[in-house]
Amino acid sequence: MLRPQTLLGLALLAVTGCQSLGGGTTRAKFPVQPEVFLDRFKAAEGIAFNGRGELFIAADRAVWRVTPAGEVTQLAELDSNLGLAGIGDSDVLAADFGPTNVFRDGPNDDGVIWRIARDGGKTAVARGIADPNFIQVLGGGSFLVSDDGTDTIYRVDGDGEVEVWSREVAFPNGMVFSLDGATLYVAQIFSAIGPVVLDDRIWALAVENGMPAGPARLVGHTGGQGVDGLALDEVGRIYVADNGSGSVRRIDPETGEVTILAEGVANVASLVFGEGDFDPTALYATSTFRGGGKIWKIPVGVRGAPVRR
Repeated sequence: MLRPQTLLGLALLAVTGCQSLGGGTTRAKFPVQPEVFLDRFKAAEGIAFNGRGELFIAADRAVWRVTPAGEVTQLAELDSNLGLAGIGDSDVLAADFGPTNVFRDGPNDDGVIWRIARDGGKTAVARGIADPNFIQVLGGGSFLVSDDGTDTIYRVDGDGEVEVWSREVAFPNGMVFSLDGATLYVAQIFSAIGPVVLDDRIWALAVENGMPAGPARLVGHTGGQGVDGLALDEVGRIYVADNGSGSVRRIDPETGEVTILAEGVANVASLVFGEGDFDPTALYATSTFRGGGKIWKIPVGVRGAPVRR
């Protein structure tokens, strides 16, 4: 049973963004000033920790391992650098559009999901998805992949078999599970792609026995432009990389309340809470080539939710 002090701390955290630390509280006043953590890439997108607390970034058509001091090691080359997700103890999955993409070349099927070992070993674990973007690990070697040029979220099993998991959300991008795993939150980045029209909606898919159950439910509008990567904090709030507005926003799925956490993060793409020797109460975020490829650190005063690997 939780003690009254713990319940009070959780209530404060849920309402204000405070975090109880050693009997006291710290409060992040938003929006905060983002810090440039690393400025050595031209374009970045995916960002993830492995099970050892090591940071990996997909940037400049490669996957890199990054230390808390900002030292980088290139591990493997890619055709394009999209989403990353940790899998198992030490590896990451990397989404790669392949040589073509729907935005430039039209419909295709040459996307690849790679498994990258910390020593640089690279193995294709799924093919045939047109433009794989974000990856959400399920466990047991299986994972979900969003294709943001379509209305499709795919499931890939441990043997590399690919199947359609959902077509409920148009142009799906970032994904993250609720704390209890009963809901998958999905960012809709576009309303259309011919020409591109940016969107700001976050959707919820109920999940039963590992499969979507029923139609998508609208969580809310962020008020931004082009919702991209998602993350979740320890009390269940959703953190959104809003690419078009260059801001990081938080939406409470219970109330729909939106808070702008940081601005001036040009073309922010993906974000992750710190692990290992990185600050656990900060988000680390990437920016695409239009944002100069910077890697940002954004203090938010709360820890991230447990991550599936």
